[in-house]
Amino acid sequence: MMKSGFWLLIIIVLIQISCKTGPSGKSRTGSVSSATNLSAGSLEQSILLEINNYRKKKGLAPLRVNAVVATEASLHSQAMARKQVAFGHGGYGGRVKRISSRLEGLVGSAENVAVGTMSAAEVVKRWINSPTHRKNIEGPYNLTGIGVSKDATGRFYYTQLFIRK
Repeated sequence: MMKSGFWLLIIIVLIQISCKTGPSGKSRTGSVSSATNLSAGSLEQSILLEINNYRKKKGLAPLRVNAVVATEASLHSQAMARKQVAFGHGGYGGRVKRISSRLEGLVGSAENVAVGTMSAAEVVKRWINSPTHRKNIEGPYNLTGIGVSKDATGRFYYTQLFIRK
């Protein structure tokens, strides 16, 4: 009972975060223009909610955030935002190797990236509209990590790693 109560509390908190409104009273997660008002952490949580809502509609289990995976996703988004690496999947093998060294039993992985000033809903919509990205979202994964970082011009870089363990 305690375990299910804990997860219910987490879900309620995530719903409250995703439903917060801006000064105008409009949803902060539904509008592309509102993305500039969101923090990277808020975008990460909202992306997770959007992804898991989509997976639920497809009859798939929700993805659970893992701190090791999230750290790698965040580091990649930060490196892209700082122009230390080009936008894309460069270094993906290294990220998976580092995750695998800390999470025993890794049997599959994938990665989605995006760039631009978008709401979480828009990022996920674009991924779903891309067959390759959608395949990752619908894949047989159970763990995830999401990293969002903003560059000096205010443009966001998004990374989502998918892990099957």
